[in-house]
Amino acid sequence: MGNGYAICLKTSICTLLVLFQIIPLNAQSKDDKKIRQVFQKEIDCWNKGDIDCYVLLYAPVDSVRMLLKPNDIYGRDSIKAFYKKYWPREKMGKLSFENVRTERLSKKYYYVEGNFIVAYPDRKPVTGKFSGLMKKIGKEWFIYTDHSG
Repeated sequence: MGNGYAICLKTSICTLLVLFQIIPLNAQSKDDKKIRQVFQKEIDCWNKGDIDCYVLLYAPVDSVRMLLKPNDIYGRDSIKAFYKKYWPREKMGKLSFENVRTERLSKKYYYVEGNFIVAYPDRKPVTGKFSGLMKKIGKEWFIYTDHSG
């Protein structure tokens, strides 16, 4: 191999080193940051016991859904009714998320997954995994498909 190859290799390595210094490995896109803000707002709404606020984070379209056994639930109103029936304020506890991962599928969709914990002062927490799709409508990100279990 000639000196040209060695210089090219050294230049490529130097370029990569400079890029790694400029762009941190854990850099998040603007969309990823906005999606994580939705998760923080979920925590804030839930921990205040405010289901109405919580459900506003679901997409304002009829096709928004929660995937549950034995039947899926479609639409914000049905999702709100589900939460009010099965998660009344006195059962809501304190919500947190762990290991939230996002994957961009397109400009309008992200796949998300992670773990949820609903903690209580006097009993064992409710824990599980979640996955779903986030959908961008206008400039805002919403939960479009929610699968928790």
